[in-house]
Amino acid sequence: MISWPKSLVTEIARRRCILFLGAGVAASSKNAKGERPKEWKEFLKEAAELVLDKNKQKEVNSLIDQNKLLLALQAVYDEAEPSDYQNLLNVSFNDAAFEPSELHKIVFNLDSRLVITTNFDKIYERQCLSKSRRGYKVIPYYSDSLADEIRSDTRLIIKAHGSIDEVKGMIFTKAQYHYAKEKYASFYSILKALLLTNTCIFIGCGMDDPDVLLILEEVRIAANSDRPHYALFREGSHTEFVKKDLASAYNVRCLEYGPGHDNLIEDLKELEQQIDGMRALG
Repeated sequence: MISWPKSLVTEIARRRCILFLGAGVAASSKNAKGERPKEWKEFLKEAAELVLDKNKQKEVNSLIDQNKLLLALQAVYDEAEPSDYQNLLNVSFNDAAFEPSELHKIVFNLDSRLVITTNFDKIYERQCLSKSRRGYKVIPYYSDSLADEIRSDTRLIIKAHGSIDEVKGMIFTKAQYHYAKEKYASFYSILKALLLTNTCIFIGCGMDDPDVLLILEEVRIAANSDRPHYALFREGSHTEFVKKDLASAYNVRCLEYGPGHDNLIEDLKELEQQIDGMRALG
């Protein structure tokens, strides 16, 4: 059971906390058949089948097994038929049959003004746009209006890796990471500024995104703050060495739930109650 730090509850209640959603949030969704969106490695294994040269396909699968996932996807992108690759992206990330989960709904109820996600799907957006009376804007990393929108009082969903709506703008392969950092350097400056001035809680994130880790490291060096960011992990999913490294190198404190996904939902509902109580007091 997570013991929520009072300072974190206060930051969320006052809407000074950014929620950062990773693939684990998308994976909590289900369709009418009880099926879930593909997890990252499952998607890559299917994508590897698009490489028709069997020797190269074997090499791609070896990269996946070595956890060199960005390089594996780069190889698929380079070797697969472009139309087959785009079809796989649409099937994997643009399936309206996947409904917002209980986790999506709780994140929505936490009512943070800024939500950042590396997910390409639109599941959380559907939750917000269908249920909110306040209005949301969905802003991709390459938007020229991002800085102005952040300074407004509009609730934002920032797509840090793009969206399935614009396949060419998706940051997915190793080359696309490098291209985005060079061409859209202003986005990464904005992201760094946000992490310097706001508490961030990572939900459903493996904490292995190279861009995010680099920015967190730069923030840690620039401001050796006593106020950490937070990451929610299932008990036993990360070693003590990993958790210590996240704390010392990136100023990210791990909050563990468990042993199952249901425990995360229970803990987040408790957090929601604490926040509602604090907001009611004004």
